[in-house]
Amino acid sequence: MCLHHRLTRRRALGAVLAAVGTALVRTRAIEAAGPYEGPFVDAHSHLKADLGPSIDELLGLYDRAGVRGVLLFGEPWPVAADARDRYPSRVVPFLAEGYANALHPHSSYVNPEGLDQLLAARVVHGLGEVILRHSPYQLGASGSYASAPANNVPADHPALIEAYRLAGRHGVPVNVHQEWFFSAELERALQAAPETTFVWAHAGHGEAGVVRPVLERNPNLLADLSARTPWIGPGTVLLQPNGALTPAWWALLHDHADRFVVGLDLFAPAHYQPAYVDQMVAYYRGLLGQLDLAVAALIGYANAERIAPFAAG
Repeated sequence: MCLHHRLTRRRALGAVLAAVGTALVRTRAIEAAGPYEGPFVDAHSHLKADLGPSIDELLGLYDRAGVRGVLLFGEPWPVAADARDRYPSRVVPFLAEGYANALHPHSSYVNPEGLDQLLAARVVHGLGEVILRHSPYQLGASGSYASAPANNVPADHPALIEAYRLAGRHGVPVNVHQEWFFSAELERALQAAPETTFVWAHAGHGEAGVVRPVLERNPNLLADLSARTPWIGPGTVLLQPNGALTPAWWALLHDHADRFVVGLDLFAPAHYQPAYVDQMVAYYRGLLGQLDLAVAALIGYANAERIAPFAAG
């Protein structure tokens, strides 16, 4: 073997060993840091009248997992409003319509007079999750516990703009589900309602390089990190196989620490189980534990409480 080939192989081997060494160091650093142990607010979960637990059962699951409060998407809205009335220091009620109902004639989103009354009376303190552009999904074998076809409502649909603006006038946030590949529509909606705080559900399932410019162009946008876990599916996970945040996500979360919240996205019957809630909270605490403590606290609870404050107990 010639000297050139030997040197090339040595360099290649050296690069591999360096990469392995870096990965081991990063893994050990994660293990040494441990999970984030501070307050935790679930900024994205659902409660429906026709399935799932009672609010008492849901808060029991949260107590077990160390979750102190929830921004609760009620279907219909009285589910969340009633939960807030019982637990004002732990529940902020949002008005959610059904999966495919954003533009239904009876939807509150397209009936501004009634929506204005609900917001003025502080019956609800947010809108969402507003299902707009949503990819089809199937959770469990053959969709055994949750599935739905695609939903295709543009974020900038004219019938929704007034709802967004009403939310802004009343100082409440709007959580919207819009896949990242329709982010141009989302940006037009953000610009049409500049006084409204929007939360981009699941950060659009986009990569950090997609999410960053949208956040940086639109100061009225936050993003939640719900449904970015191994239990949802490939392409959504924020962590590498060794459990480390990707460098791009680590940098984005530090650069814009005031623009992210965490959420469990509980919505199917199988989600409201102690083991599932425990592992979801552990996943996000592990993720937050890799961040500077001040950043972890903002994302873990403080940002959620800033945009949708809990009432006094």
